[in-house]
Amino acid sequence: MSENDRESCKRVCNRRDILKASLFAGVTLFAHGAPDMATGAEPSAAHEANRPEYASEQFLRSMNCSQAILETYAPSMGMSEAMARRVAAAFAGGMGMGTECGAVTGAFMVIGLKHGKVTDKDEEADKKTFTALAEFVKEFKSRHDHIRCSALLGVDMSTPEGIQEAERKGLFTSLCPRLVHSAAEILDKILA
Repeated sequence: MSENDRESCKRVCNRRDILKASLFAGVTLFAHGAPDMATGAEPSAAHEANRPEYASEQFLRSMNCSQAILETYAPSMGMSEAMARRVAAAFAGGMGMGTECGAVTGAFMVIGLKHGKVTDKDEEADKKTFTALAEFVKEFKSRHDHIRCSALLGVDMSTPEGIQEAERKGLFTSLCPRLVHSAAEILDKILA
């Protein structure tokens, strides 16, 4: 890509477009398969002792809350970190629309990996999954009042102006890592 193309893309592309493209790429890769993509070392047993801290650090590296949560937990459940990053890529920023917080949707995916049913009539798995989801939401709301990204950040994350305001206020480096940390703390309690 030429320098002029990059500059043009910076002016035209917004976060929502990037998330949509990421979702399309992830679905395409999932449907058609892809070679294993190295994303650095898989999480080691050392991070297991403090997954909330590890998840916060992952968030600060990637600026994607859903990826930070899923890639922290998924390898211990049989999903590679690379696949976790792909699956969770489009859920940041409230799925790019300011809806449910990416740390929350990442946690939902982790709960699904842990308890989700693999056969159609596994009512026990459904019960475990939805009980854990309800417990997660109750605890997250008790700590933060909301599970919606826009409400948590106090800006409209469905608009470029809202995203710029969040960036200007430093929310992605101050508040978001705390939300990721909190989601991981709650997950650790629920998954124990």
